[in-house]
Amino acid sequence: MLLKTFSFRFCMLLAVAATFFLAACGGETETVPAEDQAAQEQTYEVRGFFVEVDDAGQIITILHEEIPEVMRSMRMRMILEDSAGAEGLERGDKVSFTMVRIGNSWYVRNVQSLPEGTELDIADDLRGML
Repeated sequence: MLLKTFSFRFCMLLAVAATFFLAACGGETETVPAEDQAAQEQTYEVRGFFVEVDDAGQIITILHEEIPEVMRSMRMRMILEDSAGAEGLERGDKVSFTMVRIGNSWYVRNVQSLPEGTELDIADDLRGML
């Protein structure tokens, strides 16, 4: 009897939780027009070291310099808008790129190799993350 009561209460609790979950997720998806999305973009010209691109060519990892008043220098994984932009790059290559922020997402576009003698302002302890 006790087991049946517990099972019934547990099932009721699951049903209530599922109802709240579905209600929270049941809203309509908002579509943002391209012109509004472009207006929300924040872009930064950044330099750093190329680390890698994932096998699908969609995620790039870069150890980048500080972006004043935005973020400190760090190793970061971001969405690569065009996988062709990273072709031919090798770990440790110096690159410049446009970092794009839309909401909480970060994207990379316009990846360009920098000349061999280019100096980057990245602390030695971070360079160990290459």
